[in-house]
Amino acid sequence: LNPDEKPRQTYVVRTETGGTVKLVSTQVDRVLTVSDDLAWYRQALPKVPPTVEGHEAMAEECRRRNLNQQREFHLQEILKLNPEHAEARYGLGYSKVEGNWVKTDDWMLSRGYIRYRGAWRIAQDVALEQTAEKHEKQVKEWLQKVKTWRTAITKRRGKEQEALEAIRAIRDVAAAPALAEIVEDTRESRELRLVCIEVLGKLRCPAGWSAFIKRAVEDTDPHIREACLDQLAQFGTPQAVRACERLLASKDNIKVNRAALCLGALQDPSATQPLINALVTEHKFILQSSGGSPGQMNLGFGNTPGGGGNSFSAGGRPQVIEKKLQNEAVLNALVALHPGINFGYDVEAWKRWYANKDRPTVLDLRRDL
Repeated sequence: LNPDEKPRQTYVVRTETGGTVKLVSTQVDRVLTVSDDLAWYRQALPKVPPTVEGHEAMAEECRRRNLNQQREFHLQEILKLNPEHAEARYGLGYSKVEGNWVKTDDWMLSRGYIRYRGAWRIAQDVALEQTAEKHEKQVKEWLQKVKTWRTAITKRRGKEQEALEAIRAIRDVAAAPALAEIVEDTRESRELRLVCIEVLGKLRCPAGWSAFIKRAVEDTDPHIREACLDQLAQFGTPQAVRACERLLASKDNIKVNRAALCLGALQDPSATQPLINALVTEHKFILQSSGGSPGQMNLGFGNTPGGGGNSFSAGGRPQVIEKKLQNEAVLNALVALHPGINFGYDVEAWKRWYANKDRPTVLDLRRDL
């Protein structure tokens, strides 16, 4: 009753029975004010006619003023007067199913659905999503743990061995992304990467396959490539073969040959046809300036197998040429997959042999009489 008092010393409050109470400010924790809409409702409620029409009008006005609890009260009052009132039923969440009014929530629950994050979901879907969320949380926790151990190893503050042993002891698949991150980091020490390759291999998971395939083909460290290839040979051969087959069509000739090395080591005969197709591949190269006399260019193969040092005159401007290369690693892979068979780089001969190798021998059963 004294809202204008400044500074606030007391609160004079009128009770619902008409009396007043005076409180000192230290007795008041917080003041809850009544909104204009709620004040309107309290004044209008006694005047509502006890009819369907009266409650309809009040429910609509409550909806307009966002007085949801009060609106629901008036819809319930309508159903007391007319149980078949469709608008009131719909407003309270009912639906008509097979001639009966049922609440949507009850109907969905009876059919095995559950309410999850504002939507009706199949219980199995919710369980899968919760499992995925739990796994994601565990992955983040492992990323932080492994990061701490990795820092201890890198900084060399006396806890390197303890950190290495902690990594070696990992047996949780949720740690795989953290381990794969180290395997993928070419700036990291070989020792740590090899340890992570070993541990990641024991987890037998897709994160390991992906990291091993990429490193087996792309890594510049032969020790890392060999370690990854060993792991793939143990548990990831089908995935690795499919990935390496795709790399045989790479524009990068180095990747073509490294993919072939992997396929030869993995010993999967299903790679035969892709290898035959990659025996001779065509690649584009740029003619780089030799830095010599004007107009003289060098054929820049970079680190590509089969590079040359011949000079070409190109008017002082870089040119792009196409060159067919015979891929020794591809041929070696084919020979490794099929001992005793070697048609060199004769692609057509390899194709004819492959097309006929599984055909049954036709016997001539005719006999001279």
